[in-house]
Amino acid sequence: MTAQELRARVDAALRAQQLVTPGARVVVAVSGGADSVALLHVLAALAPAWRLTLHVAHLDHGLRDASARDAAFVEALGRRWQAPATVVRREVGAICAREGWSLEDGARRIRYAFLLETARRQSAGFLALAHTADDQAETVLMRLMRGTGLLGLGAIPWTRRLEEVVVIRPLLQLWRTQLLAYLQEEGLMFREDASNQDTQFLRNRIRHHLLPLLEREYNPNIKDTLTRLADQSQCDYTYLQAAAERLWKRVARTQPGPSSARGAPAPTQVVLAVDRFRRQPKALQRQLVRQAIQRVKGDAGQLEFRHWFEIERLFGSRPIGTRLDLPGRVQLRREKDRVVCAVGLPAPA
Repeated sequence: MTAQELRARVDAALRAQQLVTPGARVVVAVSGGADSVALLHVLAALAPAWRLTLHVAHLDHGLRDASARDAAFVEALGRRWQAPATVVRREVGAICAREGWSLEDGARRIRYAFLLETARRQSAGFLALAHTADDQAETVLMRLMRGTGLLGLGAIPWTRRLEEVVVIRPLLQLWRTQLLAYLQEEGLMFREDASNQDTQFLRNRIRHHLLPLLEREYNPNIKDTLTRLADQSQCDYTYLQAAAERLWKRVARTQPGPSSARGAPAPTQVVLAVDRFRRQPKALQRQLVRQAIQRVKGDAGQLEFRHWFEIERLFGSRPIGTRLDLPGRVQLRREKDRVVCAVGLPAPA
């Protein structure tokens, strides 16, 4: 694939997946690595036709001696391609230690908070990330190993909403080898992050050890297989979402929670009718619960198989008054013929 063909594929993806609107302001997350440098270069080339205004965002994690040089490299790229840069340093290691986060999870939290803040400061409606087809395959395999359902198998979507900002992934159909060939053809340099070789991180062990083993010993096309699984899972999950939306008014209703002692209204509650809920297929039951949590919390949370087992029991044999605590302070409470879903339910009178 030539550089021109690769840019054409990204342009086609922007249109087919409706990733961005003409005239939009886009923050581009650039680490300085190969994938993100390719993303910025491609978007800069497409920007005139799409009338895009680009702004580069780079977070210096403060974890490596070379991180300051990476930051300077990214700033120089922005100047070269007429995309102003916001470069910020965060002492990620110290923050993770203070908050009790793992380095992998904490770095991700801090990075997304920074990117959202940058998008807001730039009045940008879109945030472009450089995830590739390789990242997609690795994520599917990682979630399979940890245990997941249909939503998790969908892995990395083309777009998702991060509060008021739309996260887009224009390179999701491209392999890392294609991006490296693109950089070589265009004569572009990039930074190597030594932490990408550090096998204390699960993703790196999957990338450098498990996937090569699977390719060599079991299926030479394993990465293609995993990305197709992600695509099919996303399609199936989208269908389930639509089916649950059509069913919603027959099974659930939204109501305001009771006022607090100071008179301030409590967050919204969702009430699910037990009999109608139990008549639905299990796949739709789970989707209805996810949508209830979405309405009271703003996101669907991270439910594990043990949570689903307890939810089924709550709608089945559990006595009236039973409460179930879920991640994110979400609670379900069994009443006579209904289950109430809310964040921080008050104690029953």
